[in-house]
Amino acid sequence: MEQINQCHPVQVTGQVRGVQMNLPGNGSGGTFQLLLENGDVIVSPYPEEWHLEVGAAFQANDVRRAVVAGIGEYSPDGRLQRILEIESFRVTWADDWQPAFKGRARLRSNA
Repeated sequence: MEQINQCHPVQVTGQVRGVQMNLPGNGSGGTFQLLLENGDVIVSPYPEEWHLEVGAAFQANDVRRAVVAGIGEYSPDGRLQRILEIESFRVTWADDWQPAFKGRARLRSNA
């Protein structure tokens, strides 16, 4: 028996953990993995014009968090499986950014 997943609007915050770019000329940007606060990792597509924002969030993932809104696909038990369509992507400071930032400053000053 096939399970039917449901699609609903979603807004999640998480750490960008991986970015996969599609081949140039493919007409679409790619996908990224988002580590949610509950430990789940979900996948989301992103349009080509947002590549810089998604890539920057990935590079600074120890101090920045992505806030993603779009249409999410949920399992029958109500668990978010993936994002099907992204409507907005913004980046904010992580709640615990200061220890990571201070650690970076220490490493650079010792170089």
